[in-house]
Amino acid sequence: MSTRALVTGMGGFAGSHLAEHLIQEGLSVHGTVVSNGDADPDLARLARSALVHRCDIRSYAAVSELVATVEPGVIFHLAAVSSVPYGEEHPDELFAVNLSGTLHVLEAASRYAPGCTVVVISSPEVYGKVASEECPIKEERPLRPVHSYGLSKALAEEVALFYHRQRGLSVVILRPFNHIGPRQADSFVCSNFCKQAALIDLGRMPPVMRVGNLSSVRDFTDVRDVVRGYRLAAERCKSGRIYHIASGTGTSIRDVLNIVLSFVDMEIEVEQDPSRLRTVETPVFIGDASRFAAETGWRPRISLSQSLYDCFTYWRERVVRQAPPTP
Repeated sequence: MSTRALVTGMGGFAGSHLAEHLIQEGLSVHGTVVSNGDADPDLARLARSALVHRCDIRSYAAVSELVATVEPGVIFHLAAVSSVPYGEEHPDELFAVNLSGTLHVLEAASRYAPGCTVVVISSPEVYGKVASEECPIKEERPLRPVHSYGLSKALAEEVALFYHRQRGLSVVILRPFNHIGPRQADSFVCSNFCKQAALIDLGRMPPVMRVGNLSSVRDFTDVRDVVRGYRLAAERCKSGRIYHIASGTGTSIRDVLNIVLSFVDMEIEVEQDPSRLRTVETPVFIGDASRFAAETGWRPRISLSQSLYDCFTYWRERVVRQAPPTP
């Protein structure tokens, strides 16, 4: 793999972890952010080792200029609208970023960095509703998205495969299952539980944990393991193929909650919040990553408990940093 990498969406959750990992591996890292991120201490720290470029992925002119300037050997395309509810409320922005943005990256790569590999980060949400007996899911399963986010990712995959077939661009598509850890937005269930627990632990909110559906089963992997997989995909995976990154193990949201509650040394009431219930809910969602493991040797290294504890610690430190208690 080339020593010069471009990470779109570097200011995001997985993007920031990927940039840190690539830097540790000795790569020269360039990354895109939507804004300068001056108020983000995590991004400011990252900017000391990576080259940060303000770039709106919706603009082909901006993307092509950046790719032509950087001349990357590998592009990790992570920039996306990743919230399902937000995508339903803002479909124009969703498709402008997730579909048109992917097209812009691929077109710019084929014109200005034709020898590079583009790792396109998709989502298992392309599968839609899956029955419990159909898990773990393999890559060959038909795509039947049930919301706009899943549709946007399915269409972006088709664009990526077109550039592989018709333009000869080296393209690898990844469908990472639920990944968690420090810096994840609190709109995602694990991070939300950890943030609530941190606030309770610090006395910033009453000891009541508000939750949604606790019976769902998901496949959780630490983001640091996931981004290590992204690098291995660029190095070892076959162009034009689709791969899962997943633990292969299902964990109920209730079990996640119980782990997070164990971090706080007090009795906490659990209260269901109807606003946290999703209208489209798949009971069980587990991925089969055997294809990816066979080609890369990848296996998860960080336990679920450790990942959740690191996320809890992150929120605890952030709450203290942003709003220190009054003397």
